[in-house]
Amino acid sequence: MKHTKKLISMMAAAAMTASLTSFTAAAEEVPVVDLSDLTIGACVMSFEQEFMANLVVGYEEFIRQTNINMLITDGGNMEVAKQVTNVENYISSGVDGILCQAVSLAAMKDTLGAALDKGIPVGVYPYDRSVGATTYFGYDEYTWGHSLGECAAQWAEDHFGGEKIKVLSITSPQEEASIERSRGWIEAAEEGYGAENIEWIDVAATDATTCISATESALQANPDIKMVLALGDQYGLAAYEALNSSGLDLSDVFLGACDGTDEALELVAQDTVFRCDVANDRFVSEIGFYWVENMVKIILGMEYDDPFPITTMAVTIDNVEEYRSREPEYVISEDLIEFVNNQK
Repeated sequence: MKHTKKLISMMAAAAMTASLTSFTAAAEEVPVVDLSDLTIGACVMSFEQEFMANLVVGYEEFIRQTNINMLITDGGNMEVAKQVTNVENYISSGVDGILCQAVSLAAMKDTLGAALDKGIPVGVYPYDRSVGATTYFGYDEYTWGHSLGECAAQWAEDHFGGEKIKVLSITSPQEEASIERSRGWIEAAEEGYGAENIEWIDVAATDATTCISATESALQANPDIKMVLALGDQYGLAAYEALNSSGLDLSDVFLGACDGTDEALELVAQDTVFRCDVANDRFVSEIGFYWVENMVKIILGMEYDDPFPITTMAVTIDNVEEYRSREPEYVISEDLIEFVNNQK
């Protein structure tokens, strides 16, 4: 769906807190289009997550090509309070737009609403219309999880032939995506292999350390676990470490996760127990680049995407090399260039 929004005049950006990083293009860069009069505040969940770090790579490339000003922060160790403070600082400094990959949208709702009340357009992830944001990341968490569950079900069918198996499900109470994503993989696995053939074992983790501990405990209590499905690569990589240190025979064990980070995809390519990673169908850095461009179009009153479309695909040993051989493309859209140049 396309929308238009009037250009909003905002006051100049003020100094931010010490946790904030400000990015501008090098002075000698010749921009593809000059957006140096705009400032966007962006807050990701955590710079420590590869997915979020790669989003920032895309932000920086957009800065390089446009001279736009970006104030980039994170939520530290997935800290809601820190994100709230960062976004409040963006509002008080009068940025032209805000992008937020929220640790908790429920906790951020009032703060994001305050930005909208001041006429600052807001783009958010996860997808939740109740927040009332201007635009959203277009992930369908259920579909993402369903893709992982389908891949797991096929592995089970190929290797266990109807035998009842134990499946470890790793989610995180900190991430709202857990509910729909895990529902997706549960329903897909049960549809593909049969609910009567799966015994689910559920554990929760808040970071890599707690995930390793939870996975180790589950494996000790259930050494016959045959599949492990993890919310994201942070947890999948932690589970991989726990599996490899368990001393168990992993020849027919399936580990899968979601995110498509470089480290996880390398393990898939090496034909390890990490059998599947559900990844974006384009590079995360590309998503970051075009996510910023979409916000710029909103600020300028142009047509824009809502939701911002992102689709995923299951990456296995069969297609990982093809997937990784692609090159990212960062191309400012012609309609944006033409619009800006016509304003001069």
